[in-house]
Amino acid sequence: MANDLWTQAMKWSPALRKTYLSNRFYKYSLFYFPEYFIFDTPQFIEDYCEALEQWKNVYFEGFRWCAKTTIAQVYVNKCITYRTRRNIMRYSQTIDNAEENLSYIANSLIWWDDTEVSRLVKDFGQLYYDEFSWKYWEKKMKRTNKFVTENDINVRAMSLGTSPRGKNYTAKDGKHRPDLLVFDDVDTLDSVSSKKKIDKNFNFMLQEVLWGTTGACQMIFLGNTIYEDGIVPRFKEHIKNDSSRVIIKQSIYKKKKIVWDRFVETDKQMNKLNKGIRESNRKYTSLETERRRLGQISFDQNYNLVPYIQWQQIISRDMIKYLKCSDFGFDYIQIGVDPAISEKTGSDRFAICVTWFDWDKRYILESVKLIGKEKNIKRASRVVLGLYKKWWANRVVVETTAYQAVLKTIFQDMGMAVKAISPHRDKVTRVMEYQWMFEDGKVIFNTTGTQDLVDELLVFPWWDFDDQVDGMVYSLYGERNKFFISAL
Repeated sequence: MANDLWTQAMKWSPALRKTYLSNRFYKYSLFYFPEYFIFDTPQFIEDYCEALEQWKNVYFEGFRWCAKTTIAQVYVNKCITYRTRRNIMRYSQTIDNAEENLSYIANSLIWWDDTEVSRLVKDFGQLYYDEFSWKYWEKKMKRTNKFVTENDINVRAMSLGTSPRGKNYTAKDGKHRPDLLVFDDVDTLDSVSSKKKIDKNFNFMLQEVLWGTTGACQMIFLGNTIYEDGIVPRFKEHIKNDSSRVIIKQSIYKKKKIVWDRFVETDKQMNKLNKGIRESNRKYTSLETERRRLGQISFDQNYNLVPYIQWQQIISRDMIKYLKCSDFGFDYIQIGVDPAISEKTGSDRFAICVTWFDWDKRYILESVKLIGKEKNIKRASRVVLGLYKKWWANRVVVETTAYQAVLKTIFQDMGMAVKAISPHRDKVTRVMEYQWMFEDGKVIFNTTGTQDLVDELLVFPWWDFDDQVDGMVYSLYGERNKFFISAL
């Protein structure tokens, strides 16, 4: 598609090309940056480009590697070439990240021989001074925190904590207030480590950054979510009723199909398609590889695990690791409870699982299932209390839906610390979120007291009973709960 446009547009004069592409951002991107459009463009990228072209404020929440940052960079480039913005600020949580992004933008404005970017310089001229070019090639300058282009545009890297107030740009034709703000990577592992930090960052963003600009300032907010709380989820909630903003939400799957053909399901498919391809930007990406490489956050960031098919095992025999754990000194113990109210023998079991959290590993210490009259709430509660005292547990995580809600009060009255949860995802999804931990050998079973759970886990979900598996998932709750689970 990009090659067709290139062939057609090459026949035109530079003046005609510039006029034609002035209000066609998507085609501008195809023509001047074809290396980003090797694969067919999905609809959500075209929607993203259209919203930017219409000068809308855009909130974009998408899966990892969905090109949201790349398109934003190209948009800044177009604003510079056509002088539609005069004072541009790129925000990140850290100044290093913002500076790195600015270096990519600066390099797109410099003449590099025999590169695709030279198309843009041939039409618009070199828009950034030579000093950076030479220093970059001599490895004396890897990043830049601000620059002024040859056509009088000010571009600046900003970190949260730096206000745009008073940072007007004095150009030859007058002063310009900030008129384009780009937010990307505003949440980091460090910045969301405490509620105090999140409160400080979010309040600063609202009171200083957003309220320090005018209504004429365009804003691009790229939602990279890490934890349940942070600037990204708070900002999403803040703008949910604002009709003036375009909100783009896109997961890797739509109607059970991958939305972008640059991604394939498995490593086997990827290796077959990439055979003979040398250029990295032309290679296909395996979701299986990315899930394994990125761990749990790959699921939370909407990669989604490889689709589950009938009779496929989620947890296979080779993922099960054993260790005798009864003599260890334990730091943090959590008990997961999947309750059952009926006392009928053939109904769901009352499942209890005890897990030790030890750095990056999780040790399943004991799993108990109650059947028949053992599932009586009072009797079952006493069993939970017995395990709580036996292992010196720190907390009980219990499912509380409908009639089960009373268990939280009962456990608390018995002196146990309780976390009540109400699951919003199906059983298979909840287990798949932890599959990466089993693959990496981070879940280890005690050699005693866990075999029934292992047997159940190896045939999950193709068995009549899966209550012990649910109990195990709840006992691992702290691991999953750290990350923001997208609802897309």
